[in-house]
Amino acid sequence: MLDSRQRFTDAAGLYARYRPDYPSALFDWLLATTALGPGARVADLGCGTGIASRQLAARGLRVVGIEPNAAMLAQARAEGGGVRYVRAEATATGLRGGAVDLGTAAQAFHWFPVAETLAELRRVLRPGGWAAAFWNVRAGGLFNQEYDALLHAFSVEYGALRRHEETTEELGARPEVESARAAEFAHRQVFDLEGLRGRAWSSSYVVHGVDDRAGFDRALARLFDRHQRDGAVSFGYRTEVLAFRLAPS
Repeated sequence: MLDSRQRFTDAAGLYARYRPDYPSALFDWLLATTALGPGARVADLGCGTGIASRQLAARGLRVVGIEPNAAMLAQARAEGGGVRYVRAEATATGLRGGAVDLGTAAQAFHWFPVAETLAELRRVLRPGGWAAAFWNVRAGGLFNQEYDALLHAFSVEYGALRRHEETTEELGARPEVESARAAEFAHRQVFDLEGLRGRAWSSSYVVHGVDDRAGFDRALARLFDRHQRDGAVSFGYRTEVLAFRLAPS
């Protein structure tokens, strides 16, 4: 299996263009839960193309995006958005101890070694600081069910990769994780056929797991035709978040 730090090199442009942002209600909840406001310092681990980093910065937070993949980081820097970006890893951020009030990981924590990442978060967070992991997860509905079946049929990687549920369970079971709070929010994207293709090929398990690329695209077009209304399909998500503090070492 390809190193997770290199999985999105070939998909960085599509990721920047077609991956969803995160619902405003998520950030409302996160800032209320952590009692943080403008000027608070945030480290966004595995920031990718900077989608969540920019949304956090738009709330007046001082954000540093941490990302090991050069192609993803180049996309993030090209977008700007008031974020400082650093090429580093979740387990070795290079930040000074106690430097941040909040550590976040958007669509990323399942790629990290949990124990080592928590140790680095505990090092860089100020005493009483918070961490949060959140994911856009495909919601129910017939379109999403058939899309999931298509991925299982064509990608040899899709069923083998670690799921966010496994990471959430592991986080909840860790003895150093305290004051855990969870929430869920509805979100969606609307795609034409080109957008749906872009969204599909932004996934590493499609880029690296699909051998029959032409067959996959044909099946995706058939799926689109079955479900499109006025030339578009709705791609529904539920955005799941777990916020927590870490016990002192």
